[in-house]
Amino acid sequence: MARSLSGGLPGLIRSRNAAVPPVLSRLSPPLVWLHSDHARGAKRLEALSEVLLQDGSGGAVLLTYPEDMDPIADLPGRVALPLSADDAGFARMLVARCAPAAFLSTARTIPAGIIAALRASGARICLAENAVPRFATRWRALPGFSRPALADVHRVFLPREEARIDWQGHGLRDDALVVSGRLSAIPVALGCNEAEREAVAEAFRNRTLWFACHVPEREEELVIAAHREALRDSHRLALILHPADQLRGGVLKAALGARFSTALRSEDDPITTETQIYIVDTESERGLWYRLAVACYIGGSMGGDGAQVSPMEAAALGCAIVHGRMFGRFSEPFDLLRQARATRMVQGGEALGPAIGGALRPEQAADMAHRGWQVIAEGAEATEIVMAELLDAIAASGRA
Repeated sequence: MARSLSGGLPGLIRSRNAAVPPVLSRLSPPLVWLHSDHARGAKRLEALSEVLLQDGSGGAVLLTYPEDMDPIADLPGRVALPLSADDAGFARMLVARCAPAAFLSTARTIPAGIIAALRASGARICLAENAVPRFATRWRALPGFSRPALADVHRVFLPREEARIDWQGHGLRDDALVVSGRLSAIPVALGCNEAEREAVAEAFRNRTLWFACHVPEREEELVIAAHREALRDSHRLALILHPADQLRGGVLKAALGARFSTALRSEDDPITTETQIYIVDTESERGLWYRLAVACYIGGSMGGDGAQVSPMEAAALGCAIVHGRMFGRFSEPFDLLRQARATRMVQGGEALGPAIGGALRPEQAADMAHRGWQVIAEGAEATEIVMAELLDAIAASGRA
């Protein structure tokens, strides 16, 4: 996999005497630095960074993640860099370039070197996701090491109340320990054009819809077979088919036209009462289709590299979720939703039709959507608590 510009810098970042990486010139104060030493923690921070950027509070986000992890994309206002677990040299370089207003770590081990390098910068230092305090440095075994190392930590967000006792003996004030629950990799809810939503809903005339999202070519016939089976129970059912390759829209229309009444979005085909499959070969509209559909299938999850979109997108918008066994890079959100019984997993393509049929039943769809929303709400509560701290640090840096 080709790495981004930022992904090619680990050697440069590790060197204490290296010049400032050019990509850091994109960062401007107030800066929030989010850091993790493991992939799951980094994915949680990736989702949190999107919430920060959407908040519109200004400034920028630096997201540092493990060097052995697939690259995280830069966004407007966000720079993502691979970094070792506790690189004090990089922290000193960053402070000289653009001192952070806040630093939040979800690392499994406390980055004492980074914290020490930030000590004089005025950054508000926060830790999250740590049930017990563990340190990355080899000096951690020295008697009394933890107290000075944690002296500058402003807030520790605990995953549960029982974790408090493990932190209280390390010199932290009691009000520095806040039970927030666990962050989760919940993306910002996808938006849509409300006028467009109303227009498409009117065109379908209150018919039941299901959405096959980001479907690779190898799964197209499985989805079509599932739709044919589901039509036996509801002849007015319509499928919104979103191919992973947008260029396949015309090919699909030609291939399916003899078997189904189809319409192609990129050609502005009208939706009629006869339309059975609406091929949406456009990007950036998933928020619209999740809102309109009762249930969805997460494409790619039957094999290959697995799912290419997070199931949390659908859960956040009240859509019942059906998927296969291959979760791709979204194993954590799939696991969270499965544990809450908010999704239906199928073992193979032959089970997709019955699973979709079941998920479209009003009682089951409502139950799955409710359970999915509970997962979203629990992660949102932790996000809100952490966000409030970060936004307060940004505001305080403006007053300083």
